[in-house]
Amino acid sequence: MAASLFKRSLLLLSAAVLAAALVFAAVGLGVLGEAYSKANASSLSRSASALAAAFPPALLADSGEAADFAKRTAASGYRVTLIVADGRVVADSEADPRSMENHASRPEVAAALAGGSSGGSAGSRRMSATLGEELLYAAAPIRGGSGIVGVLRLALHEPSLERSLAPSRWNLALASLAFAAAAIAAAAAFSRMTARPLASLARAARQYGSGDAPGPGAGRALRPEDPEEIRLLASTLDSMAAEIGSRMVAAQAQGKELEAILDAMAEAVLALDSDLRITLANPAAISLFSPGEGMTGRSLLEATRSSDLQAVAAGCRESGEDRRMELSLYAPAELSYQAFATPLRGSSDEGKAGVVLVLNDITELRRLERVRRDFVANVSHELRTPVQLVKGFAETLEEGALDDPEQARRFVGIIGKNAARMESLISDLLSLAALEREGRERIAAERADLRTVLDAAREAILPKAEARGIELLVECESGLSAELDPGLIEQALVNLIDNAVKYSPPATAVRVSARAEGPSLVIEVRDQGIGIPARDLPRVFERFYRVDKARSRELGGTGLGLAIVRHIAIAHGGEVSVESWEGEGSTFKIRIPR
Repeated sequence: MAASLFKRSLLLLSAAVLAAALVFAAVGLGVLGEAYSKANASSLSRSASALAAAFPPALLADSGEAADFAKRTAASGYRVTLIVADGRVVADSEADPRSMENHASRPEVAAALAGGSSGGSAGSRRMSATLGEELLYAAAPIRGGSGIVGVLRLALHEPSLERSLAPSRWNLALASLAFAAAAIAAAAAFSRMTARPLASLARAARQYGSGDAPGPGAGRALRPEDPEEIRLLASTLDSMAAEIGSRMVAAQAQGKELEAILDAMAEAVLALDSDLRITLANPAAISLFSPGEGMTGRSLLEATRSSDLQAVAAGCRESGEDRRMELSLYAPAELSYQAFATPLRGSSDEGKAGVVLVLNDITELRRLERVRRDFVANVSHELRTPVQLVKGFAETLEEGALDDPEQARRFVGIIGKNAARMESLISDLLSLAALEREGRERIAAERADLRTVLDAAREAILPKAEARGIELLVECESGLSAELDPGLIEQALVNLIDNAVKYSPPATAVRVSARAEGPSLVIEVRDQGIGIPARDLPRVFERFYRVDKARSRELGGTGLGLAIVRHIAIAHGGEVSVESWEGEGSTFKIRIPR
């Protein structure tokens, strides 16, 4: 766990103060020792010069007197050595001169014999060969009538110097410790003064960052005595938090709005990262590709199983340009989609953009286009034959057939028959167009008795049925009524009954019935005719679709009757269906809400 700002700053400042105190103490002790040594060396040199000046030169010749002088002088704490001009030691206060070697080569002795007062060698420090201790030496020449006759040398033991210096060192160390303690106390006060307001700012920042409603603002958490710089930082933090808060509210509102838009879109929308992994999918996309499952985090190919989608997304990502493609998906039936891919800028740190895919279902549009093409082709085909026949026989009549009454009468009959066929086709086309254009708005709904509607449709077809020896039976429970357009329902029943009569053999019956099934009204037309092959059942309600094209045209059918029935049922909010067995007959059912 990381230490607090107060602890860290206190530790750093304390370490710096202690280091400074140690450096100060070390340097101070070194300087003190050096100064003390120089002072002792200077004092020792002056003492040597004074004693040498007062020393009688004649005593050098008497070793006993010289030894007494050395011992008396040594009582002041010095080691005294008397040396004649040739370097021979004649007396020493702490050693037997006979055991001591010639001292002419000693630095301080050589300087004194050269005529100095001890020169630069007065303060020399070295290990004594005689005593085995480190001593501070100073030497001065002893002058006689003929010049320098000897040397008086004083030495001071180093341990005595250290003992003299010890109290000063302790005082210096204590002063350094006192300085360090005072500096650490000041550092603690400074650290607390800095850390406390910063901790208050950190708490306020955590509240802002958590998204919770904050308590007092960062500025109100400070005290008047806090530094002005900290107060300025707190004011800036409060302003920044207020700005961020307002932007967060706006971003959340915008996010909810975007989410609502995506949820309401009928188009499937997928957002992909630079690796073509799904980062967002709206409900339409989930319903299309993974009903009941999540898509986020899965690759596009894994989630959609469409190599075409993968290709258009990859092409958009690589080129950085919009791509468009029409493709087919199987979910589970074949559906046609228009896929639009556009780069999603700023979605990757590697420079590659992500991709947004929008899939628009154009299945119905393509179906309507096919219907339109088929419709135009079928209308052209259906009209071409009667028009050509009318034109051909009219030209025949003009070329002289009018002179043959029998042929003329036959040709006019053919012209009339084809004109009636065109009139019927155009009438059915107009009816179908009106139903498609106006739909339920065309319905003049009213409460109608079903028996009356069924009887009216039966009466319209009865002459044809009697001519073919077919019995028309109507079955309807008494008092059955519903909200519907009687004219349209009658037209649908006329089309169904007319087909049943056309395709039923003589001496059979066609049954028309109506009944209530819960909230629905079911109207049935059942025949005992030739039936419809199973392969043709899904298409019998399409415009111009005929099971037996030759027979249908021979019987005067336009191929639009069942399409009109279907649109009448749809206009009433219902549906039409057929059950048929080849060679056994068919049953058409109209089901509409009551």
